[in-house]
Amino acid sequence: MLRRFVVCLAALLLVSCGRSNDREMNVALRANSQAESMSTPPPPPAFAPPSDVVVTAARNPNALFSQQHNLTVTMPHDSVAARFERARNACLKDVSLHCTLTSASLNVNTTVGAEIQVALPHDKVAVYEQRLLARLPQDGAGKAEIASRSTTTQNETQSHADIDRQLAQAIAYRDSLEALAKRTTLTVDEVIKIHTELQQAQEAVETAQASKRASDTKIALETVDITLEELTAPPVPTSPFADFWKNAGDGLAASTADMLLRIVNALPWLPLIAIVWIALARLYRRTRQRSAPTGARWPDG
Repeated sequence: MLRRFVVCLAALLLVSCGRSNDREMNVALRANSQAESMSTPPPPPAFAPPSDVVVTAARNPNALFSQQHNLTVTMPHDSVAARFERARNACLKDVSLHCTLTSASLNVNTTVGAEIQVALPHDKVAVYEQRLLARLPQDGAGKAEIASRSTTTQNETQSHADIDRQLAQAIAYRDSLEALAKRTTLTVDEVIKIHTELQQAQEAVETAQASKRASDTKIALETVDITLEELTAPPVPTSPFADFWKNAGDGLAASTADMLLRIVNALPWLPLIAIVWIALARLYRRTRQRSAPTGARWPDG
C-alpha cells in the first residue's frame, strides 16, 4: 500500500514538472517572437533608393546622387484634365511642397493625355504622389492607378567636383586679370587686351556658376516625370457566330472582288482571242476539206 502511494506521488510530481517546463517554454517563445517583431524593420517607402546606391553611400558618405522618377498614371476620361490642373496648381501654389514646375502640357484629341515634370525634395515625392492619386469627383466609378513606375539614380560626385574646380579656376583667372588691370604702367594696347580677356573670363565665371546652380538643384531636388493617360475600355467580346458571319462575309467579298478584277483585266484580250479563234476555225475547216476523198462534198456550214 505504501509503495503504491509513493509511485502515485512520484507520477504527480513528474506531470507537474512537465507542465511547468511547457509554460516556461511558451513564455520564452512569446518573448522571442515579440523581440523579433520589434526588431523587424518597417517596409521601405514608395521611392526607396536602390541597393547599389545605399552601398555606395555607405562606402563614401560624401557621395552625391541625383534621382529621376517616371510615373504613368491611368484614369477615366473625364478626370485627366481635372487631375492635371490639380497637380499643376499644387506645385505652383502649395509652398509646403517646395516644388518647382519644370514643364506641363495637356493634349486633347480623340483621347486626353497630359505630361507634368516637377522637381521635389526627397521627403516630398511621396506626398506629391498621394495628392496626385487622390480621388476626384470626375473619376466616377473608376479611379487613378499607377500603370508603371521607374527610378533612375546617377552618381554626381565626380561631375559636381569638376564643376567646382572649373568655377574656382575661372574666378582665379578673372581676379588675376582684375589685379593686372589696376597697374598704372600699362600701355593702351595692353589695357585693351586685358579688358577683352577680362570680359571673356567673366563670361566663363557666369557659365560655371550656372552649371553649379543646375548641379546643386539636380542633387538637392528629385525630378518626377508624370504621364497622365486615359484608361481605355477593354474590347467588347463577340459571339463565335458573329465572328463566323463577319469573316465569311469578308471572305466572300474579297473573292468576288478578285474575280471581277480578273475579268476586267481580261477584257482587252477578248477581241484578240475572238480573232484567233475564228482564224483557227477556218484553218481547221480548210484542212478537213482538202483531206476529204475525191467526189465527196463537204457540207456547207
